[in-house]
Parts: sequence; C-alpha cells; structure tokens
Amino acid sequence: MVGVSTLLVNAFIIIICILFYQVSWMDRTDEKAHNAILIFLLATVATVLCMTFPFHVSLGYIYDLRLVPIILCFLYGGYRSLFFTSIVYLTYRYYLGGAGFYASVLLCLILVFIIFILQYVFPGLIRKRKMVTGMFLIFIACTIFIIFSIFNEIKINNGISDIITQFFISYAVINLFTMWLSLYLIEAMIERKKLKEEMNRSEKMRIIGELAASVAHEIRNPLTVVHGFMQLLGSDKIQESKKEEYLQIMMAELNRAQSIITDYLSLAKSEIGTREQVNMEQLIQQIVTIVSPLALLNGVEIRCSISMTELPYLHTDPEKIKQCLINIMKNGIEAMTNGGILQVNVHKRSDDFIIDIIDTGIGMTSEEVKQLGMPFYSTKEKGTGLGTMVCYSIIRGLNGKIEVTSQKGKGTCFSIIIPAC
Repeated sequence: MVGVSTLLVNAFIIIICILFYQVSWMDRTDEKAHNAILIFLLATVATVLCMTFPFHVSLGYIYDLRLVPIILCFLYGGYRSLFFTSIVYLTYRYYLGGAGFYASVLLCLILVFIIFILQYVFPGLIRKRKMVTGMFLIFIACTIFIIFSIFNEIKINNGISDIITQFFISYAVINLFTMWLSLYLIEAMIERKKLKEEMNRSEKMRIIGELAASVAHEIRNPLTVVHGFMQLLGSDKIQESKKEEYLQIMMAELNRAQSIITDYLSLAKSEIGTREQVNMEQLIQQIVTIVSPLALLNGVEIRCSISMTELPYLHTDPEKIKQCLINIMKNGIEAMTNGGILQVNVHKRSDDFIIDIIDTGIGMTSEEVKQLGMPFYSTKEKGTGLGTMVCYSIIRGLNGKIEVTSQKGKGTCFSIIIPAC
C-alpha cells in the first residue's frame, strides 16, 4: 500500500525513543524537572526524525507520525515540554517549506485550544486517563490534518483519487495504532516502576521491622534479668551475702545490653571513612598484640605466618580494617572453649591480598556458614551476630570478600580477600 512502509519507519523511530526513555529512566531517581527535560529531548528527536523521513503525496504537504511524539510529550512532560517541542517542530517545518507549514501552525493552535478546553471541562481527565486522552487527541489531529489535505488535493487536482483515499485511511490507522502502542508501553513502564518502588519500600520496611524486633528481643533479655533482680533486692527476705552476687549479675547484664547497642551502632557506621596508605605488616602485628591477652585467658596460642618478604601497603581505613580483623580473631578464640591454636596466614594471590584466620574450635555446619553475616545470627549463646555483619560490610566497602570454610568439631577458616591495589 502507498506510503505504509514510510509510516512504519516513523513508528519504529517513536518506539525506539520510548525504549531509550525506559532504559534512561527506569533505574533513576532524578527530579521531576530532569524527567521533563528528557521527555522534551526524546520527543523533539522523534518529531524531527519523523519529519526527516516523510511520505510525499501532494505538493507542499508531507505525511508522517510527528503528531504522536508531540502529544506524548504533552501527556507525560506537561505544558512546558509541549511548548518547546512545538517551537522546534514549527521551526523545522518552516525550514522544510511548502504550503503545509500553514496547516501545521493552524493544527497546533487547534490542538492547544482543545487541550485547554479538556483541562477546563474535565480537570482530572488528562492526568488520570492518559490512554483515553491520547487516543482522542490523535484522532482529532489526524482528522483535521486529513481534512486540510483533502481540500489541498481538491484545489490542486480537482478531486481525490482512490490511491489517495486509501493512503489517508492507512495514515489515520497507523497514527492511531502507533499512539495506542506508545501509550501502552509507557503506561506499562510506569506501572513496573511503581511496582519496583513499592517492592523496595516493602523490603526496606520488612528489614527495619526485623531489625527493630531483633534489637528489642536482644535488649529485653538482659533488662528482664535486671528487673527481676531489682525486685529481689527490694525484698526484705534477701540475704546480705546474696546482694553483692546479684549486683554483679545485674552489672553483667547491663554491660551485655550496652554491648548490643554498641554493635548496632557499629553496624550503622560500618562505611569506610578516610582512606590512607596502611602498612599491613605493622597493622597485623598490632592486632595480634591486642588480642593476645584474650588468647592467653582462653588457653589459645596465636601463630602468625607471612609468606611475603614485604607486605604491601593498602589504601584503606586502618580503624575499620582493624575492627574487622579483631572481631574475627576474637570470634575464633572464643570458639576454642578448651584452648587451641589460632593460625593467621598472610599471603598474596594474583592481585589479591589474603588473610587466613584459622581456628581449631567447634566449627560450623554448611547451613550455619550460609547464615553468617545475616542480622542477629550468631553461633554463640549470647552473641548478636552484628559484629560479623559489620565485618562483611567493611570488607565489601573495600571491594573485597570473605570466604568461610568450616567443619563441625574441627575448626573454621575465615579468608579475607582484599584487592592489593
């Protein structure tokens, strides 16, 4: 059919612009003004390209799908985007020349008039029923444009041939179909974005709820103990010899509650701060010195093996990496209830700096290993799991990772892998 292939090329251009908008917009959280600018730019590009590849039927008139992006620009970009797109459209149409320019100007004015009437009579229609509004506007615009074209044909050729009539029908159908398809794609895109945002919001609320419930549960336990002993201390029947013992238990439980709050705050502030060049050999020696008293109290021997003559410098936050290593070494020491050996191996593999912390403690099952780093999961009786979670967060902030291998009853190996450069 005459001109159909050209109009389909125009439709393809419009769909490509819509898909580009989806890629550029779906994962962004830009302000509304930025979104309107993007709509204006894409609508302008689509309009200009459609007019660059038109179909010529009669002298001075060109036929394309320029009206589709212009109407879409108004529906999703607002009046300001419509104004600037119309300016670009009319300027380019004037550049192309022909008697059709005046028909284009008149058509623009009629469309703007109809839009204002719709906005006045049905205030919520344009905002809530974009599909209906878009189809109505493109139908009116095509009808008016075809009427202008018919008068032009009669003026030039004293009549309308069957071929021209068939083209006008094809022109109207393709405009309507392209508008419907464009609106469908955009509305589906908006719905997917809303659904994604709602899912993210629900997930955040779920995590917050779980954290709040876990924190409340962990703190309630020591506070319940303290409350019970305070009631006992208020009783006249309590022996004086027991009061000191009860006070020590209360202090221990309050310290545990304070430790839980401290772990929670550490989790909130686990981001990497100011980075600097850190001598890893000196840092590891400092950490071994710090945890040595705890190791002696638990009958644990710390052995350190460095397989490099000189450890590299790392560009990192020394306090955060120290916090991470101390936490993992401390967990390893506490896992060896009957004493044992805590082996610290430092080596380099390709471009990675690796610290292996190996204990001979109680070990973990594969299911327990999978749960490591989850909020409030701990293999220790009075642990919160927040310390391990902070460790994972710190290492991720260094673009590294933690690999854990463990065997129940034999021990655990934490491999901390950090890029050396």
